[in-house]
Amino acid sequence: MTAVVGKTHLSREQEDASGRRQRRIESFHPCYRRFVAELTCCAGELEDLADSFPALLFALVSGYATPGQRERCCALVGEGATLREAADAIGLAWWMRKLPAHAFTAPLPVFPADQDFAFRISGLIPHDRRLLPVWLSRVTHALEAAGPAYALWIARQHDLTSPPEEHFMYMAAWAWFSGRPGLAGHRLLRRPWHPDMSFKRAGEELAAWRQRLRLIECLGPGIESPWLADGAACGFNFVALRTADDFITESQALENCLDQYADQLHTGLTAVFSIRKGERRVACVEIGMHDEETTMPTIVQLRAARNRRAPPEVWQATFSWLGSQRLAPLAPLQHAPKPTERTEARRQLWSPYLEFLAGTRLEPGFRRVVLHQLKDPAQGRGRLRLLPQRPPRLLATGAMARGMTAPAAVRERS
Repeated sequence: MTAVVGKTHLSREQEDASGRRQRRIESFHPCYRRFVAELTCCAGELEDLADSFPALLFALVSGYATPGQRERCCALVGEGATLREAADAIGLAWWMRKLPAHAFTAPLPVFPADQDFAFRISGLIPHDRRLLPVWLSRVTHALEAAGPAYALWIARQHDLTSPPEEHFMYMAAWAWFSGRPGLAGHRLLRRPWHPDMSFKRAGEELAAWRQRLRLIECLGPGIESPWLADGAACGFNFVALRTADDFITESQALENCLDQYADQLHTGLTAVFSIRKGERRVACVEIGMHDEETTMPTIVQLRAARNRRAPPEVWQATFSWLGSQRLAPLAPLQHAPKPTERTEARRQLWSPYLEFLAGTRLEPGFRRVVLHQLKDPAQGRGRLRLLPQRPPRLLATGAMARGMTAPAAVRERS
């Protein structure tokens, strides 16, 4: 009878151990459960890490550090060394002990070892355990994509689930370029990222930066020969805006949103000229194709600084300049930069950041996002996708760009 009771008791202990082991394995992400099971099948000390230090067990099964370091770590655990000694053997941050097994969904980067970073990041770990996988994923991406300061900034944000993945990819690039004044990506910034910026404000600045990036996609190295000639009339000079820098400079001088004009420029069927009195910029004019005579130019809109109405003398000078152009059928698309030139300009723009990402798991995905060709899926032959023939035309001020109704004089012509 005693033997039967002992056998039953032993069976229950085995069942309990089996159930505990299954629970521990299933606490990890499905992609890593098999590796956890294989590593811990003959080592109870390693299996116990699933409860005492899940991050350390995850690091061992996900290729963290070198094989030699992982082997040394396993030996320390088996010998009964302290968890800190085992973590130090592979360079794993101690603050990660606070994270449960389900928080780990992808291989970990090497977090900074300094105490200040560890103290600050550990205080930003969300209390809601459901948020931990997304939080850790965003923080690790931020660290690899833009550095420790940006990672700490991301770690304290509350809305890390609503924006799409691409939003965070570009935001990290924007933050990275913010700290590198000599690069083209920095020159396109309206305002750089800094740690005190709110997440909402960062989103607004990122959106403005991405529109300026699209100027590069549309203009490439610049328009070599505009389809209307520069000129002078009635004391005013008319100068074509040829490059992304031209549009940004004009936008800053006249306080309008010409720096956000990529959608209009993408068709190649519009041109913008700066109107100047000596060195002073006084207005700008958008020239498009005439409604009736589609090979002839026409004034689409003419606006002074801050989107104000241009005075009569500017209108008179503009008509005089436009009338002085050679009256020949226009072919604007022949003057637009070639697709290969635009692709090369985009490649040069992103090259420094892609070099920064080189060798990381982030580089292939980001390279696909920023260097892909814009194609028309309906045609499927690699042609550049054109927007509708009559895009909205508006040289809006900042307030109007946020959704205010445009005056009738600058609304799209029906």
